Amino acid sequence: MKKILVTALTLGTLAVSAHAERNLNTGCGLGSMIIDNQNTVAKQVVAATLNSLSGNQTFGITTGTMGCEKPTLLVSREVEVFVADNMDDLATDIAMGEGERLDTLAAMLGVKDKAAFGAKLKANFDKIYASADVTSAKVIDRIVTIAG
Repeated sequence: MKKILVTALTLGTLAVSAHAERNLNTGCGLGSMIIDNQNTVAKQVVAATLNSLSGNQTFGITTGTMGCEKPTLLVSREVEVFVADNMDDLATDIAMGEGERLDTLAAMLGVKDKAAFGAKLKANFDKIYASADVTSAKVIDRIVTIAG
């Protein structure tokens, strides 16, 4: 039964991957590729749940597959996953120049002066989140470049 389910999911992924529209609320991964036209909360919940349960989002981010984009600048896998999972909340924290997720990211990146880090990112918010459809990989690259 498991083999049939995995085969069906794989075939479904191949069938819709060309037509899948990326939804920033659900991230990337198998669920985002299978659930087409995520225009309702229910579809987004199912897509996010499949992304989580299948455990392939980390693989996709690391390899740049499954609808995920890999950052060009070198950061840990934990940073990649953290930013991908917290895009909206991190945007809010960066806009304020402070917050729990921004502090966590600073710690993950080994930043010693969190206040200066937050202020620098706040001043460059429009460069980090340059558009509504910015990817987590681009956000990471811009943060690392700006924070220097």
